[in-house]
Amino acid sequence: MGFNLYFAGQQAKEVDAYLQERGALRLFSQVNERKGIQDWQADGYADRLFIDSGAFSVAHNGKTVDIDVYIDYINSNPDIPIFVELDEIPFPVLNSTTAKQCSEGSWKNYLYMKERVTSPCALLPLYHFGEPVDGLKRILNTEVNGVLPDYIGIGGRHGVSTDLQDRYFHEIFAVIEKSDNPKVKVHAFGMTVLKLLEQYPFYSADSTTWLQLGINGNINTKSCGVVTVSERSKHDKKNALAVPKELRETLETEIEEKGYTLDQLATDYKARLKFNIDTALEWAENYQYKGPKSFISSRLF
Repeated sequence: MGFNLYFAGQQAKEVDAYLQERGALRLFSQVNERKGIQDWQADGYADRLFIDSGAFSVAHNGKTVDIDVYIDYINSNPDIPIFVELDEIPFPVLNSTTAKQCSEGSWKNYLYMKERVTSPCALLPLYHFGEPVDGLKRILNTEVNGVLPDYIGIGGRHGVSTDLQDRYFHEIFAVIEKSDNPKVKVHAFGMTVLKLLEQYPFYSADSTTWLQLGINGNINTKSCGVVTVSERSKHDKKNALAVPKELRETLETEIEEKGYTLDQLATDYKARLKFNIDTALEWAENYQYKGPKSFISSRLF
């Protein structure tokens, strides 16, 4: 069973070309990554794209996204297979009041866009961490233009512990299981905690982890987890040069099997990014759901 893993974050053309070569899926923000979207379309990979509104990133700069400009952009690119509604973000303060306000605002935006985009079936509604659960039930159970959504997005929360996210996702899927729409596909935004993705029946997810790790001198390995390899951190106790001999031999074997060398990964951040891409795709291609059977008894994969 494969998993639909979307790679997010802008990077060098060489790395994007490698993502294309490996058949990877790509998430771009329409706010500041339109050049990347255009390049993937021009290269013939529009069917692998997932377009985000960019509301989350601009909210942290005190800005907003113009919904009509966003709609015009989407309508001018009919080959985009999936795009996200313009959600409202409770920034800088998240509390019960702002969460409810943003839930209502996001729902209004969803209905507004649904009426105006030329591909309404490609529009993804969103539910965010901290919002009233009634907002999720509304998304799941409301027919728009006579149909229930077949694909929804779930926003995580940066800085929240894995245990808290675990409880959050358990509640999410319990609600889905009891809804009028138990077969809906679910996308996890900005979250690639593999343990959680294997514990709950997500259809897809996106993250910049592959990018952040590589730029900061790390690789994500199957055998040893996250390992620091950059020569700039060679004195770090977590550096591959400092691990016990037996563990280092295991690490070097995995690196060599993927077609790299430790010296290469120590000095070339693009090589680290490609290595992380390989590791992520290997996980996605061999994905196995390990969670409760009740959550998948009536779902489609």
